[in-house]
Amino acid sequence: MVSQELVGKIYDEESTVKGATIYNISKAIIRHTNDKGDFKIEASVNDTIIFYSLFHKQQTLKLNKAHFSNTLVIELKKAVNDLDEVMITNNPKEKVFIAKQYKDNFGLQIENDMKERPYLYKPPPSGNLDFVKIASLIGKLFKSKKTKPTPIITMTYKELDSLFSNNSFFTNKLLTNELKIPKEYKSLFFDYCDAKGINQNLLLKDNQFLLLDKLVNYSQEFLVILSENKKE
Repeated sequence: MVSQELVGKIYDEESTVKGATIYNISKAIIRHTNDKGDFKIEASVNDTIIFYSLFHKQQTLKLNKAHFSNTLVIELKKAVNDLDEVMITNNPKEKVFIAKQYKDNFGLQIENDMKERPYLYKPPPSGNLDFVKIASLIGKLFKSKKTKPTPIITMTYKELDSLFSNNSFFTNKLLTNELKIPKEYKSLFFDYCDAKGINQNLLLKDNQFLLLDKLVNYSQEFLVILSENKKE
């Protein structure tokens, strides 16, 4: 199929969208809109184009002849983060910290513990309480269970290699034509990405453009490294 130049503009309900990504999956070509939301990309009839922005929902379009006759206008819908519902109550006891109640409860816990383990509260020879033991007890009574953050699982070299070997979105053509990674340095680039620690969640289909953005950035860094380390 003969390639043509697809000319278009992207906007949302408020204004034009600059920096949006236009990805021709069929030809593995990536372009971005300029400050006025305009773009140009090489394409053919029946090519599949994806329009994407970090703050907008992506849109997919399969091209026909009519799309080349005039400037293609694409409207992207803004991505809205849906917050969990919050229950509002009129009962102040559920929301207000009551100092007296806290003090009484704390005193009751100390009293009960003194009955169960009186040996911890025996006074030293000086007749004063052992505040070190009491402080330790208080720490045990009110120690909060701190939830450890969930460790991030990162992509491995093997996963990246498999991705570009089997995925219709991430192809070797994209790797060489758009990310500009020479074939002989493909393995080295995957090693570089492995070392950068890309979140494995980006392998999910819904996150493919986030992963693409990461790979674009890392490919630029990698190419600089190659350039700076060439033998004279």
